[in-house]
Amino acid sequence: MKKWIPTILTILTILAFLICPLFVKADVDYDIDHYYIDAVVLTNGDVEVKEAIYLDGEFNGYIRDILYLGSKNDTLYNASGIENIEVYGKKNPDANFSIFDANLDNFYKVNTAYNGDTGKYELTNTYNGISLKMYQHTDDDTYAFVIKYTLKDAAILHNDVAELRWNFIGNEMDDPVHDLQIKVHLPKGDSSDYFRFWANSERTLAGDVESLDSAHTGVYATAKKLEANDPLTIRVTFDKSLLNASLVSKKDSEDAFDDILEEEQKNADIANAKRKEIRQQYYSAVVLCVVYLVTVAILWIYTYIRHDKEYKPMFQLKYNREFIDDYNVEVIDYLMKKQITSNAMTASIMNLIYKKNITFEEIPGGNKKEYEFTLVNRDNLNATENILVDFLFMTIGADNKFSTRDLKKYAKSTKTCSDFMNSYTKWKNAVLEDGKKEDFFEPKKVASGIIMLVIAFLVFFYCSSIEVESFLPFLILPCGFAYLVYTLCHTKKTKKGIEHYAKWRAFRNFLDDFGTFELKELPEITLWERYLVYATIFGLADKVQKAMNVRIKEINVNDYAYTPIFIYNNINIGSCINESVTSAVSGAQATINRANAVSSISSGSGFGGGFSSGGGFGGGGGGGRGF
Repeated sequence: MKKWIPTILTILTILAFLICPLFVKADVDYDIDHYYIDAVVLTNGDVEVKEAIYLDGEFNGYIRDILYLGSKNDTLYNASGIENIEVYGKKNPDANFSIFDANLDNFYKVNTAYNGDTGKYELTNTYNGISLKMYQHTDDDTYAFVIKYTLKDAAILHNDVAELRWNFIGNEMDDPVHDLQIKVHLPKGDSSDYFRFWANSERTLAGDVESLDSAHTGVYATAKKLEANDPLTIRVTFDKSLLNASLVSKKDSEDAFDDILEEEQKNADIANAKRKEIRQQYYSAVVLCVVYLVTVAILWIYTYIRHDKEYKPMFQLKYNREFIDDYNVEVIDYLMKKQITSNAMTASIMNLIYKKNITFEEIPGGNKKEYEFTLVNRDNLNATENILVDFLFMTIGADNKFSTRDLKKYAKSTKTCSDFMNSYTKWKNAVLEDGKKEDFFEPKKVASGIIMLVIAFLVFFYCSSIEVESFLPFLILPCGFAYLVYTLCHTKKTKKGIEHYAKWRAFRNFLDDFGTFELKELPEITLWERYLVYATIFGLADKVQKAMNVRIKEINVNDYAYTPIFIYNNINIGSCINESVTSAVSGAQATINRANAVSSISSGSGFGGGFSSGGGFGGGGGGGRGF
């Protein structure tokens, strides 16, 4: 696994917990999609109210607390009681005010009901109002609870004007309300200058209130969303002649109209100041998002040009016949692929044969060709090659010998497959370290990606805190994360790396087209053996050896003092080694996976089973080591 994959998985996990909610199915899960209130002011100062609360989702019912005594010290605006309480309901109703005239299901008042009951309600009197607990079990559906009641003495008759000031939604409403619509009807139309109206909320400013009609028979207030625990007050002043003074109980001997206008002007000034602040926050957040996105784009371009776009190599030829002797053949795998494959081990073994460190001979018999290798010496071996020699001749083989048969058998055995993979991984890591020492690649510049992701979180949370209604904040985190992944994944070769890469790529082209060259265009036959070593690292060993076998028949090899053993008499040693190494690696991994898959299931009950996690926390312990 690449080293950057755990980092990306960690970031993905963090993002998943920060951005995505943890969905857990619950028995109660609903939204208030609509809330309609229709109120009529009577000539005696009472107010007849009808409410329709539309719940969508899963629920057992709904509790509606209706208060007639306000929470403030000013008792002038309190009602004296609540009367004529009726509860109804309707499944999947139309979302409009016509529900109040629809054929509704009656709810019956009971002393006690239980979750799962339908069409029942409990009424509890409190010191300041009533609480209705309405039972209607619903599974993933829409249901409207309809409540009708009368507020006694809610309207006020001042000396100069009549007034209704009522919290139709109190701060005890624990749910956010979507599509809130309130109509307040006066006893009749009011053409006087006293007809004024306001809607007041502590946090919700995105709402409107207007005259119900041109005759000024009432007011109409709407809000697309009212936040939870955010009280909404409707205030209406109108000509006092619309009320019957002899029937109104709540009277005030003082003039109030001018004071009301002054108070509401202050409220309007405060609301407008909040709107200005919100607009400033909104535009600042949008500008911040735009600046961030532009900055990421600029950084992305800069990172590509400075740390990702490859240098142009000086070497521009299609073919290259020359070797680069600064490092062993297996390091080429790191340069060309930035990883070590089984081809690298095959090429390294071939190189040891070429350098006369090991010899080989065919094992007679059998359907497939198998070879035995003998360690002759360790002359001029580097540390990585010594690791490979120890792996092959000491771990797998014995007495300075090992065979392709031993290699595959050792790798596939359940007893030794883990040892094989550990040794193979140790050798691969050593080759990677050799490759890194050559400085083929420039170091990654991850700091800017981390910084921009942190900034993305800060910008996103700032926009969320002020509830910016724009798609821009939702681009911030994906862009920041994408840029971080880019800084983690991009690679750029150094000037040395790109130059060597170009030469080895041209060298590969030469080997790939080896069979197309005329004999006079090919290097001396004494170099062909070494060419075959390098053909192995590029996965071209079979093709190159076949081409060499064709060419070898066209010349008299007896004319040469040195005869390349890899190609003489058509010995296909490279293919055999490569097949053995590839088979060993895949076989070892398959054996390990199979052993893990069939291991016993862990048990938490204490009655046996497979091993569980959490070792090392009990008393005692110990270990062992060689010396």
